[in-house]
Amino acid sequence: MDKNKISNFLTPDISYLLGLITGHGEIQYNNDIKKIVIDFEYKTLVSRAITRVFDQRLHIQTSLDPVVYRLQQMGINVEKVTGEKISLVLTWTKEDIAWLFIKFLINGTRFSYHDFLIPEPIFDSTDANKKEFLRGLSDVTGFVRKSNVDQSGRHRVYIEISNKNWFLPPQICELTQSLDVAIQYIGYGHPNIRGGARTSWAKEHQIKIYAEDFENIGFYITHKNEALAELIEYNKVNFDKMQALCSGRISRPKTKESHPSETHEKLPIKINGQHFNSYKEICRCLGCYKQRD
Repeated sequence: MDKNKISNFLTPDISYLLGLITGHGEIQYNNDIKKIVIDFEYKTLVSRAITRVFDQRLHIQTSLDPVVYRLQQMGINVEKVTGEKISLVLTWTKEDIAWLFIKFLINGTRFSYHDFLIPEPIFDSTDANKKEFLRGLSDVTGFVRKSNVDQSGRHRVYIEISNKNWFLPPQICELTQSLDVAIQYIGYGHPNIRGGARTSWAKEHQIKIYAEDFENIGFYITHKNEALAELIEYNKVNFDKMQALCSGRISRPKTKESHPSETHEKLPIKINGQHFNSYKEICRCLGCYKQRD
């Protein structure tokens, strides 16, 4: 074992926490106190699978108790805060090794989920650590709903990433595919992908994965995992063609009309002013590992 590799010091617990932070965390600190706040958002109080209906707030609250215990076992001071939203607040009063290690891996010059990237050592880590990272990320960004279907009615999991964070979706694709979990589609919040007037296109990026493919990752948030099980069963009964891993190639290119917002300030410099006919063309500009020169 190469003892100098940072990935060798990762554990499933640390990897899961890094996934939570990357998905919806924010670093806040001054000279006296250091905090990482992780928000667990829900768009509606009720979540619907096919036949089952879930109280999202209740399930998130109860699901976080084992997460709190898990982080406390790592020596981290963590509190579950409930109000208009449900959050985990991790607090340090001094720069101990846990704070410095997490800050080193997740921070750099980045302070929130709007621009966090996957820590590089995760890509070089074990499959178990990769899975825990993705499960942490999905616990805060994943949505499992009856309405999340493709044109044939096949159910999907959506991982929703801040519209400000353009470089994270292709990284998530690379990490999931390293576990043989195929991405079905990336719905970038871009005018050529979403269309629409003014800035209606500038919504979260949606990474779409068929439910049965996502089975290898799953959730710790109970209602998400229970809904996933129902959608997996439906898909396995009604569909037998497996989703292939993305090769980076565009098999059936379609020409999209130009959009007046192709030079909008909400688009990052890397892709601003360019026209795209496919989400994979955006992936290429943002560093798709299958399309690197």
